[in-house]
Amino acid sequence: MLERLDSLPRLGLITEPSPVSEHPELAAQLSLSWLGAKRDDLLPALHGGSKVRKLDLLLASPPWAQAASWTSMGAIGSGHLVALSAASERLGRPFHAQLFWEPVEDLVLDNLAFTASRATSLRFYGGRVGMGVRAPGLFLGSSWRGSAVIGPGGTHPPAVVGVMLAVRELALQIEQGLLPMPDRIVVALGSGGTAAGLVLGAGLWLRRDGKAPVVQAGAAVERVFTGAWRVRQIALAALGWLNNQGVSLPVELAPLQVDHSGAGPAYGSASSASREVTTRLRALGLPAEPIYTGKAFASLLRRPPAGERVLLWMTPRRAGPLPTDPGWRERLPPSLQARLEGRPSRARRAFLIASTGMLAFGAWRLLGDRGLPAPVPGLADWEAAVIRAAAEVVLPKMPGRVLDRIPAAVAAYSRSFPTPMRAEISGLLLAIDQGTLLSGHLDRFTRLSLAQREASLQALKEGPAPGRILYRGIRDLCLLGAWQQDALWDSIGYEGPWVPRAERSDRYVALASASPPPGWAS
Repeated sequence: MLERLDSLPRLGLITEPSPVSEHPELAAQLSLSWLGAKRDDLLPALHGGSKVRKLDLLLASPPWAQAASWTSMGAIGSGHLVALSAASERLGRPFHAQLFWEPVEDLVLDNLAFTASRATSLRFYGGRVGMGVRAPGLFLGSSWRGSAVIGPGGTHPPAVVGVMLAVRELALQIEQGLLPMPDRIVVALGSGGTAAGLVLGAGLWLRRDGKAPVVQAGAAVERVFTGAWRVRQIALAALGWLNNQGVSLPVELAPLQVDHSGAGPAYGSASSASREVTTRLRALGLPAEPIYTGKAFASLLRRPPAGERVLLWMTPRRAGPLPTDPGWRERLPPSLQARLEGRPSRARRAFLIASTGMLAFGAWRLLGDRGLPAPVPGLADWEAAVIRAAAEVVLPKMPGRVLDRIPAAVAAYSRSFPTPMRAEISGLLLAIDQGTLLSGHLDRFTRLSLAQREASLQALKEGPAPGRILYRGIRDLCLLGAWQQDALWDSIGYEGPWVPRAERSDRYVALASASPPPGWAS
């Protein structure tokens, strides 16, 4: 059996065992009989991490070994994409990275910079759902645009076998007396491939008195994506692949416990517990991060198994910065650049405003015509009414005479806008006025009381991204219309344009045609 396993095709990335470190002080604090860490972060190839074990067999197996190029998906800070980018550079194979958003936590930008510096192409989809809708071929087939697809986390049967063989490596270290037989192996749970490999390997090589250690998987993803059933199915698929390679293993899977309690509100979001654990582990010299390892170890801290021997399997890459190209940001898709800078891209902004406006229009049609007039050049009556009603909320301390002039100031400012931008303003005002589930009302905004309008805009401000964009849009229009009024300039310390007031009847015309004063530097 071992001979057949050793004959499986590999890239030869695993040249030596990853070491095991011991941490007796923390073990004593947790009432454990022993605590250690399997340091896959110290694997020498591809900047380390358990992904190296996966890629060692995966990229040497068909169809990926023969593919002209690879494509794979992951979050912007994905360690999987880092390892694939390094492998593509090492093997001279084009690699296309498909990215979705995750919060910019610790190490995310470092990993993104490396991937952007190495990948042949980058494509950004916003979220995981958007990726599935826009590029279903990434999940439904083995190829995408002529490139061999590597699934999330590289979780394919050969990759799982690569992790399984790591447990054989661990068993030899136990035989050498480098560590005791663990009662429990703690690991992070993402796509499920690493946990499945450990369940397979522990059931095969780590049995003592017929009992295998428990594999405790602390989930970093939502329950809907990966659970205990899914991990077992991944392990069984790997066994099936081995059978097809002529390797028959009578394996009884090791016990598996999956803890989703620390997964957090969304993928890539650290919790206060995982941040605290990360700090604690780094003090021991372990390169933990709050998204995977921090959540895995936090699941152990919630109920420390007193008296047990516990092994933490370190899956991240090596600590420290990665080599990157100085111009890596220029290679990012514009929509991702905008997201990193905290602003929606123009396409995203237009889409959200237009889609929310269509929802509002649908609600208006459903509730019946309530006197919405047709748009006219400039500001329609209803548009002016929406701006005035919103200004009373956005600028509560402004006198009425200032609020009354805001719609006209907005109209004067937007008169020269190109048609698409003017359409965005109309869509924004329509969405605000007609009400949606985002705003918490289905009546006309202009018919609401002041308190109801305040609650409506607050709901947009604190709600999902489309609502926040609507709120910022109406807020900015109101502020723009207010601060254009020269009666307010003194209150904000603005001395006005350099064109003297006596020389201008229309300050915009005068400002465009006048010569600058002496000493003015343009």
